[in-house]
Amino acid sequence: MLESLGLDSKYFTTEQEWELLHTTWLGGDAEEQLFHNDGDQLRIRPYVTGWTPEVRKELQDTWLEVSLLFLTVEIENRIGQLKDEHKSLIWAMMEKFSKEFTESGVYFTNEATDGRPWEALICGENEDKWEFDATILPENLSQIYKDYPTEMFININEKTTFVARKAIWRSAPWLTID
Repeated sequence: MLESLGLDSKYFTTEQEWELLHTTWLGGDAEEQLFHNDGDQLRIRPYVTGWTPEVRKELQDTWLEVSLLFLTVEIENRIGQLKDEHKSLIWAMMEKFSKEFTESGVYFTNEATDGRPWEALICGENEDKWEFDATILPENLSQIYKDYPTEMFININEKTTFVARKAIWRSAPWLTID
């Protein structure tokens, strides 16, 4: 899947070095990769976080979070909105991830909210479940996100729920991006 996005997947296919940090297993030793997006260069770094039932009592199985980390300064303008030239790339990456990873959905977050929506989901908490800038959720999670805040664009079909923060995206990405 990473190779279909134009990213080198060797980070995920070689022996991963893990370290224990704050009771969470981290695999973040990948180097950032230069990604060419229609003439613009973005730096993207793969990152993996793992949780086990021994660490998170709410879990029944081990979970891995696969992240692609972007430099905020490269994808956002000075007032925190996504730059128009990167919206379609980010949304296309989210769609590819959502087709591959259907258990908990795919979230686009910033550094401050990273991991919060997933933790709220597994813990059954409502407080942080909206702490993202966009998400693509499978059908089984649509009821959890049915009462959405007015600052979100939302589209629900039979199999998928699409949500994007209006202040960040300015228009619903699933309507304007192929």
